[in-house]
Amino acid sequence: MKRIIVLSPFRGLFRSILYFLLGLIMALISAGYFSQLFSIVGINKDIAIIVSIAISFLSLFSSPFNLVLKEVKKEAIAIEEDVVFFFGFPIFIPRISRRNMNTLVAINLGGALIPVGVSLFLMYELQGYSIYFIINILIVTIISKFFSRVIRGIGVIMHPIIPSVFSVITSYVLFYKFHFLIPLSAYIGSILGTLIGADLLNLRRIINEARPQIISIGGMGTFDGIFVSGIISVFISELLII
Repeated sequence: MKRIIVLSPFRGLFRSILYFLLGLIMALISAGYFSQLFSIVGINKDIAIIVSIAISFLSLFSSPFNLVLKEVKKEAIAIEEDVVFFFGFPIFIPRISRRNMNTLVAINLGGALIPVGVSLFLMYELQGYSIYFIINILIVTIISKFFSRVIRGIGVIMHPIIPSVFSVITSYVLFYKFHFLIPLSAYIGSILGTLIGADLLNLRRIINEARPQIISIGGMGTFDGIFVSGIISVFISELLII
C-alpha cells in the first residue's frame, strides 16, 4: 500500500494555470495573516514574515500530497445483473453479490497537517489562555458536527464560513478584554474545531455511508475547508476589532 498519495485537481493547461493563480493569491493572503499571528506570540516581525511566507507556499505546494494513515477493508453488498437471451431478446436478472471495498484514510499535508501544526504551536506559546482556546474549539466542534453533511461517494462537506463565523463570535466573547488575541483564537478554533467536528467525528459515517475510495482529511489536492476556514476567521475577526 502506498504511504503517500498525490491527488491533483489540475486537468488541462488553462485549469492548471487558474488553480495555481488562485492558490498563489491564497498563499500571499495567508502569509500576511500568519505573520500577524506569529507576531502576537512574540516572534520578531521580520522572522515572522519569512516564516509565514514559507508556511503559506509550503501549504500550497504540498496540498496535492496525502499521507495515508490506514486502510479500511469492508465487505459491501452490490447488485449486479446477469443477461440471459430468450429467443434473441436480452433478459436482465438481478443478483446480489458481496465484494470487498477498501477505503484509504489519509491526511492532506497542506490542507490539514500544516495548519494543525501552526495551531498547536500557537496554543503552546500562549499556554496561559489554553482553557479559553479549548472552549472555543469545543463550540466550533459542535457547530461543525451539526452543519457538516456526509455525501455518498464524496465524503463530508460544509461551507468553510460556518465554523469561521462561530469561532470569531466565540473568540470575541472570550477575549473581549484582549482584542489582540481574537484573530489568533478564531484561527485556532476554526482549524481544530473543523478538523474534529467535520472530519474526525464523521469518519465512521464517511466510511460506512459515503464509501469513497480515498478519504483525505484536509483536501483532495486543493486547499480544503480546514485551511480556508482558518484564513476566513482571521479576516472576519480583524474587521470586528478595527
